[in-house]
Amino acid sequence: MHADEVRLFLEGRKIYCFPPETQTLFAVIDYGSDGRCAVRFSSGEADAGIYGFDGDSYWTRYEKFRNGETHTFRLERLGPGIAQAYFADGTKAFIQAHSADLGAMTGI
Repeated sequence: MHADEVRLFLEGRKIYCFPPETQTLFAVIDYGSDGRCAVRFSSGEADAGIYGFDGDSYWTRYEKFRNGETHTFRLERLGPGIAQAYFADGTKAFIQAHSADLGAMTGI
């Protein structure tokens, strides 16, 4: 996805995150329009962080999640309201969706 598409996909949105291996809901991330984000995990735990954009990529840094380190991602659109995120090294991160019903969005 290009820079403007990445921004429209995330900014001010609630994103549902699914590991590609299991495709079960792992977390919900609220990306505020102010550069702050908050994640709620399926386990009930939560964490706060910040995010931003860099060209066709975006980055996140949480207080605890992923050891509090900054990670950069790119998105590849899978369909309307759904994308596969990739870490900077090309490995798959979460499938990200605008809906909690991944099956309905992908036809699985």
